[in-house]
Amino acid sequence: MFDGLKDMGKLLKQAKEMKSKMQDVQKELKKVRVSSSAANDKIKIVVTGELEVIELSIEPSLLDPKHASSLEKALVKLFNDATNQAKTIATQKLSEVSGGLDIPGLT
Repeated sequence: MFDGLKDMGKLLKQAKEMKSKMQDVQKELKKVRVSSSAANDKIKIVVTGELEVIELSIEPSLLDPKHASSLEKALVKLFNDATNQAKTIATQKLSEVSGGLDIPGLT
């Protein structure tokens, strides 16, 4: 009967350790910076590991209305590239903590 309580205590301890490690990963992801560029580096974006855009630069010549369509396409591509890179990094870091378990919402 008490063996079950020992197992429960062990599980609770492991859960607390995992929670602490997850918090550490979240702090790391805040510091991660992922960048992507297009149009011969005339457009650049930097995203954090938390998928927050922190920098976006566009060369002024591309702001001409005749370039609007290509600029829009390039921006979509850049946002997607950068966020996919950040998601990959986050998934790798989180899987290290979870021991490779596929936890919905975390990986």
